[in-house]
Amino acid sequence: MIANYVIDMQHDTWDQFLHEFAYAIRTTVNETTGKTPAELFLDRKLITPFQKLVMASDGTEFAVEDIERLFEEARRKTETKQEKWKKYYNRHRRDVQIKVNDWVLAATHPLSSATRKVVAKFKPKFEGPYRVLDVKNNNVGIWKAGKRLTINVDQVRIYRHRKWDETGIGTGSSDNGSLRDESIGFDRVQRRSSD
Repeated sequence: MIANYVIDMQHDTWDQFLHEFAYAIRTTVNETTGKTPAELFLDRKLITPFQKLVMASDGTEFAVEDIERLFEEARRKTETKQEKWKKYYNRHRRDVQIKVNDWVLAATHPLSSATRKVVAKFKPKFEGPYRVLDVKNNNVGIWKAGKRLTINVDQVRIYRHRKWDETGIGTGSSDNGSLRDESIGFDRVQRRSSD
């Protein structure tokens, strides 16, 4: 909101407009509750400067007995919206069971850098594959670049071996954690844990 408002102005004077921003936020109807923050927390609608000129109001749009009805309506609308968004969020969710010794791909979180001429959008979204060392709750332990890492299961995908992976073609270099490199590191971890 602030960026849109000060686009043609000096960027060091944005704080002069905080009252206008606060008023805009307080008087915007929330999609979930169907009410403005002012209605819910101040128990009344805020009066705009234009409304002051046009009509006289004492500000008692809501009586005390209507406050509970207002909150109940907001709660009901919130529950309805939560159910709607729950269905939307879980629509493509698949329950994936990751086990020890499975191969997984780990999500990358690249950053763009103009100086290094790197565009994050063009970088791979996942890297690997890595062998799963252990699974605890929603966390997966993997061996990556000579270190043991713990990653949440929502940051990994199960890796499906292809024929060319078995021939050793295209397995990558040692810095990205290829199949050959990871299996060597995994053996080292197994030997250390048995000592």
